[in-house]
Amino acid sequence: MPTRIQIASSMSTPPSGATLLKTGQITSYRTGDDGDIEPGRAVDFTTLSGNNPFGNTNRFTDTSGGITYANDIVIDWSTYDGTSVLGYRRTASPSGVSWDDAIDGALAVSIGSFTTGWRLPNVKEMQNIMNFERAFTSGAFNYFPFNLAETYLWTSNTLNGSSINKFYIFNFGFGVNFQSSGSIVKYIACRTFTVSGTTLS
Repeated sequence: MPTRIQIASSMSTPPSGATLLKTGQITSYRTGDDGDIEPGRAVDFTTLSGNNPFGNTNRFTDTSGGITYANDIVIDWSTYDGTSVLGYRRTASPSGVSWDDAIDGALAVSIGSFTTGWRLPNVKEMQNIMNFERAFTSGAFNYFPFNLAETYLWTSNTLNGSSINKFYIFNFGFGVNFQSSGSIVKYIACRTFTVSGTTLS
């Protein structure tokens, strides 16, 4: 009787987020630039290559899977890992505040049943929603569903070794820079949502 050999693969399935997202730049100025190649995950900046839990390919939806954003929460399904997803409050603070007040203000955000868990986004979380096609025209965050026209927005990052200088992100360009934590800048908040079917908590 022949001997059976069973081979078990040690390869695991790579996470769905292993490939970087497209930047949103679609205008090409020469062969080989980002607008020409458009590398990255998803069909385009706002269209997923597969369905989100609500059964559509919208990268951005509200908490009900639609695009009305009645509670001003934007869910970014490009960050979905099968159990959790990142969401943003799409409106900026009504006025500019210091960095410490931005941290406190974001922690205090309460929208509907989502009363806790809000925080100030870090640089990567802000860059993930930057549409680079719009960065030098109307603003990298000035597109639907965000429509943010603020020049600067605070992030939760601190310049290495500094208790004074904190990072902000520049809407009209690709820049991240730092300034004194006492400077007056607007902010948005973000939150990690737990996903169970089409229920977010």
